[in-house]
Amino acid sequence: MPTNKANSTLVTATDPCELSTIEGAIMDACNAMHEARAVADESHVEVIEEHLAMLLRRYDETDGENHPHPAWARPNQRALVLSARCMLEESIDVEKLALKYADTPRRKEISMGNIADRYLRLGWFDNAVEWFMRAWAIAPHSVPVMMTGVRALYLAGRPHEANAIIESLTEIPELLHEGSELAAYLDYESQLKDLSAQLPALEELFAKWEDVRENGGAQ
Repeated sequence: MPTNKANSTLVTATDPCELSTIEGAIMDACNAMHEARAVADESHVEVIEEHLAMLLRRYDETDGENHPHPAWARPNQRALVLSARCMLEESIDVEKLALKYADTPRRKEISMGNIADRYLRLGWFDNAVEWFMRAWAIAPHSVPVMMTGVRALYLAGRPHEANAIIESLTEIPELLHEGSELAAYLDYESQLKDLSAQLPALEELFAKWEDVRENGGAQ
């Protein structure tokens, strides 16, 4: 299995309390899968595959752990697992199915943002930008959506727009603290570190994060 950091991603939740027990376990296992794939740890990937299959069975058997809207939740979680398995086109198809049943702005944001991220990982940058824009229109302050947008816009040849998104984030200091979604992206999303040499606002954001950590983890 080749090392492939470019085809990995970070799975987060804006509020971990919004996840059920199985959803939280699926998120953690998907992140572990991405990490294992990034370092080509095939034996660990196989173990996580089995664990994810078990979690999905339990999720389906309980109708999404009695989710209030399982028609959206079940394909959304299945798409998440397909993404972790690097079955990206299949994951997009299943997420689009979930999107048909997304009955709240939050659920639409999640599905649209996921689709954008998966197009990005496929290298289909114009598609990624299109779906990022849809998600951003619904959730203009969503950190995961904006992080996807930064990478998509830069790779689609629109660096000034990517830089402008980062500039908007630096104007919201309460986003930058230990345990925040933004901190998780800065700490664990290696592609952002690579882009910081090309995007001045991103380089500045990394510097601010270092200052925050040196001062105890809060602005």
